[in-house]
Amino acid sequence: MQDTLAGGSSHKLRPKIMFIVVLLIVQCLLGLYFSLFLLARLLAPGSPVIVKGISIITGPAAGVALAVALASPVIAWGLWTLKPWARQRCTLLELMSLGIGAIELLEPGVNSVAPITRLVIAALILVALYVGTGVRALSHGDA
Repeated sequence: MQDTLAGGSSHKLRPKIMFIVVLLIVQCLLGLYFSLFLLARLLAPGSPVIVKGISIITGPAAGVALAVALASPVIAWGLWTLKPWARQRCTLLELMSLGIGAIELLEPGVNSVAPITRLVIAALILVALYVGTGVRALSHGDA
């Protein structure tokens, strides 16, 4: 089935898909770690109930980052099995990840390693999805 979906060129696509799947799993693990850290900091005893400025975005950003982290393995499975919906969902997921990374860079008191890592991984996945010879085969099932 994979050969028919990839148009007989699955041997060319497989390294590209493996690269994207590995990045999605890394994104999942790092996203869980960093988003749970943000949520723990937000819900910590003694933290202010009313926040102002850019810090008001911490809660929703942590929630979306957690959703992106939890969706990454599902998207990785869809890409690995060459599901027709996987490329569009991966694009949407990575655009959300880019947005969250940009918002987290503006957060005061947040280590800049997490957002920069999120931005780099999302950019690498988008480049791997849209640059190269197997782009049409990955999205439409024809070579």
